[in-house]
This record gives sequence, C-alpha cells and structure tokens, in this order.
Amino acid sequence: MIIRPSQQALRSLLSRRGASFLRRSYSNVSGNSQTRFTYALPADTKVNYGELFEQLRGKKALENADGHNAAVLLTTPDFAKDLEDANIMGEFARLMAGSADVGRFHVLSAVVDHLAGPIGSLRPFQGVSVLRGHLNDMLPQLWQQSPPKSKDDADSVSALTFSLGDPALTLPLARTTFHNNRASTLLSSEFDLTRSTTHLARQTEKHSQFVRVALDDDLESLAHLDMWTPLMPLTQPRTVTESFGNIIRGIEVDGTTIPASTELEDIVNALHKQNTQSGVLSGPVGVWAMVIPNPETSGALEDWLEEAPEPISVLPDVDDIRDTVKATGQHLKKLYSHGGRLYKILSGGGGWGAKKGLLSLDPQRTHFSLSEEEEMQNFIQSMSGGGFTPQGSQIQFFMSAPALPDITEPFVPGVAFGVSGDVAVPRDPEPIQGFIGQHFGALSNSAIYLSGQGLPSGKETKLSVPHSRVYGREPETKPVILSNSCIYHLSSS
Repeated sequence: MIIRPSQQALRSLLSRRGASFLRRSYSNVSGNSQTRFTYALPADTKVNYGELFEQLRGKKALENADGHNAAVLLTTPDFAKDLEDANIMGEFARLMAGSADVGRFHVLSAVVDHLAGPIGSLRPFQGVSVLRGHLNDMLPQLWQQSPPKSKDDADSVSALTFSLGDPALTLPLARTTFHNNRASTLLSSEFDLTRSTTHLARQTEKHSQFVRVALDDDLESLAHLDMWTPLMPLTQPRTVTESFGNIIRGIEVDGTTIPASTELEDIVNALHKQNTQSGVLSGPVGVWAMVIPNPETSGALEDWLEEAPEPISVLPDVDDIRDTVKATGQHLKKLYSHGGRLYKILSGGGGWGAKKGLLSLDPQRTHFSLSEEEEMQNFIQSMSGGGFTPQGSQIQFFMSAPALPDITEPFVPGVAFGVSGDVAVPRDPEPIQGFIGQHFGALSNSAIYLSGQGLPSGKETKLSVPHSRVYGREPETKPVILSNSCIYHLSSS
C-alpha cells in the first residue's frame, strides 16, 4: 500500500492562516448584535412568499433598531430558483431592513441540503433560516473577488464557513443542478432601498464565504461546542501500537499487539449473523473510530475512559439501543472536548504479511483541497509520529445507530449545524412548523468540517456521522412551546 499526501483531499474554505486572522479580527468586535430566526414549512409545500412575508412582518424579532444592513439567507433546494428572482429577493431585503434607513442592503443567499431543528429535535426540515447583522462584521470581504477554484476543487460544491468565536465550522452546500442548473448556489446581492421600488444594484456568484455568528459570549474553543453523535460502542478503547498516516497497523488487546482490524472484524461479523434473525439492522452500518490523545496526559480522560458505555456483544432491542446511543453520545461529547476526533473507517482487513489487518481512516479533514505546502506539512507531521493516530494514542470503534432516542426534552433554539441521515428519526411531539425565534442552522448530506483550539496540532477535523449535530447555545435561551402545529420562541411575539 502506497502512502502519500492525498491530492484529492479538499481545501479548507479559507487557509488556516486566513481563517484564524478573520476570527481574531472579528471575534472581539463589540456592539454588533445579530438577529436569528428560522421559518419551518411542511414537507412538499410550495411557499407563498406573500403570506410568508406577511407573517414575518411585524415580528418583534425582526425590528431593526441596530440598523443591520446585511443578512445570510439559507434555503432548501425546492426554493433554489427563488434566490434568482430579483423581485422576491428585493422584497426580502426591504423586509429585513425594516424601518431602518440603511440605504443599501446586502444578502448572501445559499441553498443547503436541509435546515437544522432546535436543540432537542433531530428531524431535518425545509424552509428558510436567516442571520441578520452588520455587513463588515458578519460578512467580512463579501464583495472582495474570490480566488478561482483549484483544479482539484472543480467538482466541489460551494461552502460557507461559520465562526462562533474561536471555533470555525465549514458547511458544504447542496447540489442544485436539477433545480437551477447550478452545481451549487451561493449568491451575494446588493439592493438599493433609496428608491420607491427596490433595485438590484449588483449580484455575483461565490464559491466560499466567511460568516461570523455572534453569540452572547464567543466560544473559546471546540470544547465549548455542544455536540451530539449517535453511535454505539463496538470495542473497548485500545492503545495504538503501530500506524502510518491514516493507516492503523496494530493495536494492543490484553497486553498483546494484534492486527488493527482483527477484533473489529470479529465483532461486526458476529452482529450481522445475529441480525439475520433479529432484523434490527435494516442495511449496512458505518463504522467510526474515536481517536484520543494519550490518556496519561489528562486525568479527566482517564476517568471518562473508565466510565465509557460497555461495548455491545449482541444486538440489543430497540429500547436498549436508544438508551445506549444516548449514553454514548454524552461520552463522546466529553472525549471530543479533550481533543478526541472521529474518523470513518473506509476499509480494513484482508492482505497478508505486513498488509494483514490494516485499517484505513478517512483522511479528508477539509472541504476544499489543501495547498501543496499544507499537504507536505501534513505528510512530514505523519512521518514524525504526529499523524492521525500517533503511537500511544487510544482508539475505540463505534457503529452508526440503527435507532435514535425519543424526543423527551423541550426544544431550545440556538445555532445548529450537522449531518442528515437515512435512519428513521423519532417522531417529534408536534410537527416543527412556523416561526422559530433566535434559531439559525443547516444540515449537510455528507459532512461538516471543524477547526479551532482543542484539536491536536490545531488541525481541522471532519464530522460525518449521520444525524450528528454541533450546537452553539446562548446561556439564557428559553425553551420553545408548541401550539397549533406551530413552534414559537417564548419571546418572539
């Protein structure tokens, strides 16, 4: 097997230097409040913009006393063509400007795969999600011409990078070829509001943009993000004894080094044999590895490893699966806050001699391809023992959840991003429809990418677990109530 820097790895939306510069430049700006809201629509519903704008008009949350002059508008694919309608978008810009005399209003509009529900809901939905603020603070360099895509990124969809303080999160956009003949849709528009009729002053297509999301308190590191990853443990944590780049050669089990895939293969094969009778698994399951630093460097990690949920040896019933997934999600959140990273297992086993029992981790850590210099730095780091799974690090294997916990807690609005999934999600107490104040977010069908303090060597990391979520939550945000099949924030009237 040949190990070399991947030329197909995707370039980070901004270079690490550029993203960190923007975070430093804008993370401490004071007096730049923002407005967030989401409007959820029933599935397969054609939006009536006249009715939608009428329902939004007069909402206290949309008052513009701060003189906001820009908005980020996320929509789902069914509304892709509407983003190119100057009349619809012009009316949206005037609505967002409110009574403030801003002269010109800027809109960054993007089509995402799904919108993300509030904390407590795992059901994706369609509609619009809006973040409104001041142009220079929220959308720095919006009108600066972007460098052209590299050849390696020719087929990549556009993406948005959201800063929540120090942590940054990159969200790939939806493919919209069959909706508006664009590979993906990311448009910046400027509207002149000084006339009686709103006028589109300029518009350009982009493939990337940095967006600062202002919370009451900017997050200091990835450890301060709320995270949810629905997985079930397959093995105990094991010590990595031999690895190279994204390839794991050996792990220690009961004091003996064995090929990395041996224990995992035995467990997965046994579970599939049991499933022929139980039918709990409806199809192939994904397998992920949680890699954490040497636990001897952190007392907290040692304690949490001891408290880890027991690996499954047989397929439990659905109720037990939900309990296990819930407990495992809390455990993984703690590990993630101390530098743990999740990697999907791409292949493993087979071969003979030195190739016997190898496991291959997903090497992709950024959405856009890295520069040659960054690729070489990563390669040198892996050669010096600082790669994906350094010797002495701990690795534990998990499988994707065939069932998810029931919804039992009130929904809490905030900032939410994540990955959608095909597993049937539990029923929400009521359909999520209508206006959700103080909430903003979206989901990708493939993955999201995180960077910031709290990861070994400051590297980016990919999160691709189906139904996983990353949340930024205001400390005093109140839960929402459901009424007449609509959801309203308690203070959003």
